Amino acid sequence: MLRKLLKYEIKATSRIYLPMYALLIVFALINKFFIAVNADYLKIPMMIAMTVFVVIIVGICVMTLVVTIQRFNKNLLTDEGYLSFTLPVKVHTHVDAKMIVALLWSVLSAIVGVVSVFVMAINEDTIQKWSKFMSELIPAFNSLGAAGYVIVLEGIILVVVATLSAAVKIYAAITIGNMSSKHRLLVGLGAYLGFGVIEQIIVSIFGSSMSSRIEIYFRNLDTIASKAAGAETALLWLIVYTLIFGALYYFLTNWMLKKKLNLE
Repeated sequence: MLRKLLKYEIKATSRIYLPMYALLIVFALINKFFIAVNADYLKIPMMIAMTVFVVIIVGICVMTLVVTIQRFNKNLLTDEGYLSFTLPVKVHTHVDAKMIVALLWSVLSAIVGVVSVFVMAINEDTIQKWSKFMSELIPAFNSLGAAGYVIVLEGIILVVVATLSAAVKIYAAITIGNMSSKHRLLVGLGAYLGFGVIEQIIVSIFGSSMSSRIEIYFRNLDTIASKAAGAETALLWLIVYTLIFGALYYFLTNWMLKKKLNLE
């Protein structure tokens, strides 16, 4: 059933994202043309096109957040929730589908943004600079050995876990806001800010108790291998930290949807 929910969710959200992606690529090509021509009489159109390009990128970032909130709230916490929860699907499956699709579009938005900048900036000079950069990066990366691949893998895992955790944190706040008969938006916003405060308190307590050990550990990293090991450790702790809070928000969201759901 998760597959069907994902198919429906992707179909519904693609109508929003795909036109924005297409528009971004179009303006990337327009800006590429203006940059290639580099004529004085095109300065104003080029400035306008570049401004629109930046606005679209910002718009996609904002839209990703808005759609993440809107889809969860509309499908599960409004009148549509009656239909959604009559389906033979467990509550967590609805949350899983929302999380996965939010991750999908977040990753695609980042990829499309990078590709659009690459399309706009690519020329012989940038190709040469990129080739030179890669020729220096690859040997440096290979010198790290297996640690380099571990760091890259941990970085990818951290991005995925952080994106999912951010989404489910929003879901938990929205669900708490839904418990209020009035001022749901304010209660939800307050819950989200409250989550952030709690996280900061816990991190501060942990950091103050472990600061001396952490300082000594990183101070003793004096070789490339030890620094790589330090990076691995730091990334691992970030992954664990993000996983713990993400899991708490996930279980809180599911519990409230099961026990405290208010669709009135």
